[in-house]
Amino acid sequence: MKSVLAPVFSIIVCLTMPVCAVGQNPATPHPGQGTGRQSGEGTSDIKGFNEYENFRGMVNSFGSLLKLDSTLGYDFNRHVGVFTGLPLYFANDSSGTPGQTRVRDTGAGDVYFGVEAYAPGRAINYSTTLTVSAPTGSVGKGFSPGKPTIDWNNRFRHRFGRFTPFVAAGLGNTVPDSELVTRNFISLGRVAHFEEGADFQIARRVYLGSSAYQIVPFGNQQVFNRFDIAVPHDGKEGPGPAGGPAPNQPPPGDIGQPSASGNDLTREHGFDAWLGFEPTHVLRLELGYSRSVTFALNSFSFNVGLNIGKLLRLQRPQ
Repeated sequence: MKSVLAPVFSIIVCLTMPVCAVGQNPATPHPGQGTGRQSGEGTSDIKGFNEYENFRGMVNSFGSLLKLDSTLGYDFNRHVGVFTGLPLYFANDSSGTPGQTRVRDTGAGDVYFGVEAYAPGRAINYSTTLTVSAPTGSVGKGFSPGKPTIDWNNRFRHRFGRFTPFVAAGLGNTVPDSELVTRNFISLGRVAHFEEGADFQIARRVYLGSSAYQIVPFGNQQVFNRFDIAVPHDGKEGPGPAGGPAPNQPPPGDIGQPSASGNDLTREHGFDAWLGFEPTHVLRLELGYSRSVTFALNSFSFNVGLNIGKLLRLQRPQ
């Protein structure tokens, strides 16, 4: 546990120290460069380069997974922007299953590139993001599937006072991580993913949220484990996305090979809940809980987001 806490505290301190010098600036987020779930409510005429850091952590019965995601973006205007980034993972398998070797791995994932468009409206706010990754991470450590991936995600939301419902839908050839959850696995195979939920602002900079999600695969799926074995608990067949060939058996030992392959392996549904705090317009702190109904798996998470590009602009002499 100490091996996990050390990088957590050191990275959080590095992310939050610069924010002490920033006041409550009224600038609003713009495409792809906001402070998270609360972004997308307004637009900005600022354009140019931006740099964003997200430090996420997830803990469940299989272990803990930390992810430092660094993104460099360029906004052409308030409607269109492009970005590139590289995640860094810290994985710790704490399941202690007999026959399994405890794993503590650190490494870079796949570099990714993307474009995001944002269309605000009186009736609804719409954003769409297309993300493509290159296989630069380690397959053996579960940080990459070894092939390029693509994901197209669309989000619709509208604010009614303090209440903001949203709906998201996407298509791709991999199950993507969400803002709340860094998954136990990486997959290859065509999937559709959906999310329906809402945020509720309980104070000026504090909000609650919850959502339901569904993962719908099409055809053959390949799964690359980051942790141990998970088994569906809702009557569905198959070992599940974090699973091997059968319960209580270790996954195949060939480095670079998927832990499981077959139809419907990544089919899943569940729900998320989160509590967020935005002390400034450049810093976001979140605590979350996720329940996979399909795999009877509970996960707890945190998220620290820092918009370094906006922070530097705020500190620049006027």
